[in-house]
Amino acid sequence: MSKVVESKLQTTGKIKIDKPQKEGWLEKQSRFLKTWRPRWFVLNGTILYSFKKEKEYVNPTEVIDLTVFTSVKSSEEYTNRKNSFDVYSKNMAYSMVAKTSGEKEDWIRHIGKAIIISRATFQDDYQDDDSD
Repeated sequence: MSKVVESKLQTTGKIKIDKPQKEGWLEKQSRFLKTWRPRWFVLNGTILYSFKKEKEYVNPTEVIDLTVFTSVKSSEEYTNRKNSFDVYSKNMAYSMVAKTSGEKEDWIRHIGKAIIISRATFQDDYQDDDSD
């Protein structure tokens, strides 16, 4: 998680969302109990947040920093849930379910784009550091 996001969470619990790339209801599988729960998801830059209530950006249940994730893809065969998809990193995966196949594809497209943008930004930052 970025230092800016961490500091905002520590001081207020409220997240400032300016112009989200995408937001909407998804079901998310809990990492420990493996139960499915409805959550309001918000993609803001390279951070994917989940909240318990729609458009109430306070105390997120998850803060997923997409800069450490490598891919997003359909996971219906893995979860046995229609319209499910996973966001993967080397060490973990988050499973989510959309209401329709169109919504699933839209989330995959937006999250995939955020992952690609984060990679390009990381490479630019790395190259800038090299030139010093």
